[in-house]
Amino acid sequence: MRKLLFSALLAALPLSAGALELSLEENRGESGTIGYVDIDRVFKEYSGTTGAREEFISEIKKKEESVNGKKTAIYTLKAELSKLRLEREFALTLPSLMETQRSITEAAEVKTSGRQTEAVPVSTQTAAVSTAAPAALPQGLPGLDGIDMPGVAKVPVNRFKFSVSTSVPEIDAALARKEEDIRTKEEELRTFQRLAERELLEYESHKSEILLGRIYVALKELATKEEVSVIVDKRNILYGQNAVDLTGKLLKKLEEDSI
Repeated sequence: MRKLLFSALLAALPLSAGALELSLEENRGESGTIGYVDIDRVFKEYSGTTGAREEFISEIKKKEESVNGKKTAIYTLKAELSKLRLEREFALTLPSLMETQRSITEAAEVKTSGRQTEAVPVSTQTAAVSTAAPAALPQGLPGLDGIDMPGVAKVPVNRFKFSVSTSVPEIDAALARKEEDIRTKEEELRTFQRLAERELLEYESHKSEILLGRIYVALKELATKEEVSVIVDKRNILYGQNAVDLTGKLLKKLEEDSI
């Protein structure tokens, strides 16, 4: 966006100025005197043009910062969404992992004590897991030394915590809310970008009009002082023997008027 609009600014000013032409009824001779201005040089060397460009670039940077802030918020939501999806997959396998751990623990206790312990019903263990609030996982889950998280190194099982719950339905509800938040933020971003582009174009147009207005007034006063009847852009001259170059005087007057 910045590159497009800044290029438009640089292109628009000379093109508009190329059509800048002054015709005065007051002149020193009936045949009139023609003056010309190198408008490209004027826009290149005039401090007012440089200042306008710097202000325009500053406005672009402000808009870009706002856009980047909104994009960052969306990226954060997407990272959270990825984490929730991973948690959901893990929550689906968690009951079987917990049951496997329970069986291993029971077998170890039997081997140590030499007697069979009373088995804990699987349904009770599973219910405790599925309805728990966000909590850390127990240590020693068989076959699982860590969990790969998006953008993060593998997290040890005993340090992993569910964002919402170990309950799959609750995770699904959180996923739906997160997806809706992302859609809303993305639509807000698109709306903001369209508005920012329109505001920058209006800002550019306003600055261009101010610059051209200053140049026109300066040219009119200069034409009267130098007693020339017509002033044209240097690029539009095909042939001329006695045309007067007013570029330097125009630049000097513009700088003096800016003080």
